[in-house]
Amino acid sequence: MLRFISKLFRKHAPPLPPGSSPEKLWKADFSSAEASGFELPDEDRYTARIVDGGLSLELHKGNLFAWADAGDYRYGDASIEAAISFGAAGPKRSAGLILRKADDSSFVYVLVSSDGEVRLDAVFNGEPRAIVPWTACPWAAGSDGVVLSVVSRGPRFIVMVDGRFALEAEDDSVDSGVVAFAAQSYDGPATFRLESMRIDSRPVEAEADYLRFARIVAADPDQRRRLAEGFFGLGYYVPALIQLRKIADRGEGNARDKFLEAECLLRLELRDEAAAAIDACLVIDPSFDEAIEERYNLLYLRGDYAGLRESLDADPVRLASSPRLLNLLGHAFYNLGSWPGAAEAYGKAAAGDSSMPIYSRNSAMALERTGDLVAASAAWLAAARGFYDQEAWDDATDCSHRLRQLGFDAAALDALDGMLAYGRGDVAVAETLLGKLVKKGRADAPASYVYGLILSAAGRREEAIRSFRRAVEMDTDKPIYRYRLAESLFMAGERCEDEISAALEAAPDDGWSLNLAGQAALAKGDAATAAESFRRAAAALPDESDPAVNLSQALSELGRHEEAVAALGDWPEHSAKAANRLGNALAAAGDLEAALVAYRKACSTGGASAPELADYRVNAAAALFELGRLADAEEFLRKALETKEDARALRLMGDIASEYGDLGRAEMAYRAALERQPGDAVLLGRLADHYLSRRRFGRAAAMAEELAGVDPEAAAIARAAIRAATFETIRCASCDRAWEAPKPTPTVPRTRLRGEPPDDSPAGSCPSCGKVFCVACRKEALADGRFTCPDCGDNLNLNDDRVRWVAIERIKASESG
Repeated sequence: MLRFISKLFRKHAPPLPPGSSPEKLWKADFSSAEASGFELPDEDRYTARIVDGGLSLELHKGNLFAWADAGDYRYGDASIEAAISFGAAGPKRSAGLILRKADDSSFVYVLVSSDGEVRLDAVFNGEPRAIVPWTACPWAAGSDGVVLSVVSRGPRFIVMVDGRFALEAEDDSVDSGVVAFAAQSYDGPATFRLESMRIDSRPVEAEADYLRFARIVAADPDQRRRLAEGFFGLGYYVPALIQLRKIADRGEGNARDKFLEAECLLRLELRDEAAAAIDACLVIDPSFDEAIEERYNLLYLRGDYAGLRESLDADPVRLASSPRLLNLLGHAFYNLGSWPGAAEAYGKAAAGDSSMPIYSRNSAMALERTGDLVAASAAWLAAARGFYDQEAWDDATDCSHRLRQLGFDAAALDALDGMLAYGRGDVAVAETLLGKLVKKGRADAPASYVYGLILSAAGRREEAIRSFRRAVEMDTDKPIYRYRLAESLFMAGERCEDEISAALEAAPDDGWSLNLAGQAALAKGDAATAAESFRRAAAALPDESDPAVNLSQALSELGRHEEAVAALGDWPEHSAKAANRLGNALAAAGDLEAALVAYRKACSTGGASAPELADYRVNAAAALFELGRLADAEEFLRKALETKEDARALRLMGDIASEYGDLGRAEMAYRAALERQPGDAVLLGRLADHYLSRRRFGRAAAMAEELAGVDPEAAAIARAAIRAATFETIRCASCDRAWEAPKPTPTVPRTRLRGEPPDDSPAGSCPSCGKVFCVACRKEALADGRFTCPDCGDNLNLNDDRVRWVAIERIKASESG
């Protein structure tokens, strides 16, 4: 009773300060944002909020990793459980927990994917590292959500998914830190829910959960196998061995387990133990082909060359079908000093697997020992070409050096060395070597092709076309040669349809050839055909943004704006070119605000050194100009002009200056743009309008004259505007005869007109109705010798300066005629 009463009056301990490590059971309360204890970020990229008794984490874009911290407390050893929902069905997404988050750049995290896989990773000082790669949990596949349980003790982690063992691993990157709910989107926006969460950091309870998960809960041996394979793939051989030994300790091992154990031991250079594991594997399954081959490999690694040769000779069927075993037989003969046998075995291995140039190199070394230098040179050359194809530049160079020592054809080796120099990035050396061969007519097809690449990159388009054409003529079976020739012709503005057709005939599903076919069709104005080619190219090149960007452009030209936006997929999130194209598509659809967002994304994604950055900034400025945000537009243009004196940027600068009324600056900008882009119709039209607005009609007329050479229709409109600004048309109210008077009308003398006015001269205007009549229409109805208005009866006069000027000019013309 006294104990009970004392509890009633006992003071509750104050809450621990933020950043401390409590030893208690905590359960999330999702009744409100305040009660939840979670930090709830609200950013452009993602949002966390409490909704319907759970925490909703909304990722607004693809390829985004985000989280919401569960308070400020730090946890080390703890047992954590979270019920997670993946939201509506859709593309793959994943969610889980961040553990021991020391800060935003150092933490451990576990994720479970919507297709039933789990992984564990560490990030330390911003550098990510996989602890366990994606590992299948078949029982969780297709589920709307999972219950994720994690218990950590020291560097050890055990993860359970829906109450079943998923993985275990060790990592000592971070010893304690904040816990957070985390999620990852991939192919687009995604929403996740944390339905419930508990953290138990009480030492006894956390230890009890660890022991229960580690020793009592039975782990499915297949799950341990999947875990072991994941460790092996990452090169974590000891953790893989631990999983395999745990399977064996329960008497559930099989031949595949023993083989994987042997592979781990081999990579740890424990050859005797590996041999024992291989023997154990073959006891379980004597027909295990991979184990049999590995046993032969172990004989070689342990130096038992005689035993290796005898064993392989006793297994002729397997030997004949395995290039790897033939290569091992060559090793046995070579180390026993039997050069002809080694050369024969290596040669058979090389013939059986051309993707392994090391077999050809081994054959070359053995053939040299036999004294057959001609055959050895051929093998060295085959090895060099194989290594070149694999971009193993050092190995290929070693082969080339050996061939020179053997006195092989110098032109062939110069071609090889030139291509190797190009592969290494030493373009100057490559150009020197290959250029000499081309001039001498000694370049083969590969050398001509690589030389064409060098010339193309240098802008020497015509020479590149000739070089690519030589490559095609020497080797008609290489689709890449035909593609490069077609591409160069297209870039040079020459006819390329036949070469594109030939490239597609050689490789009908080649994405780049299809993309080029689309570009050629689009250049001819056939957007429908182009769109179909780009669509096929995008399907063939899912990891390249160019076909999707081009498809979007073709669809925009067809007026299919929604499809143009959709065709880009999520490329705008990580491709500046695609983000810029998205801006163009949205601008074409009339959504300038959304277009501006896309252009800003292009500017930020491209980086300060991107060559297209100036173009993206000009596009953003154009959108801002149309939206009336002139100051922001001018700022973008200034930044664009800092990196590139672009005619379009200068033209927009002129437009902005015109809007501000700074006509002098506008003229300077337009003229600077015209210097960089002579004959541009838009700029000539701008300058014509500019001079017209300033009543500088002579210069306006000069611009219109120049414009006539590039855009006659626009020039006609400009001339009409100049005419309307400089002359006024006056018409006879009876016969519609027309005269033109200059604007403004020059000063006309008021003295009496002398001379006989011709019939096509104005007789005067009526002072009452203002109508004008010609002499021909009124000369038969004179009243007292004067012209009169047929409507009002009043005498016509020449008080209107315009009419008087025309009458004087007509009299002068008639007298001079």
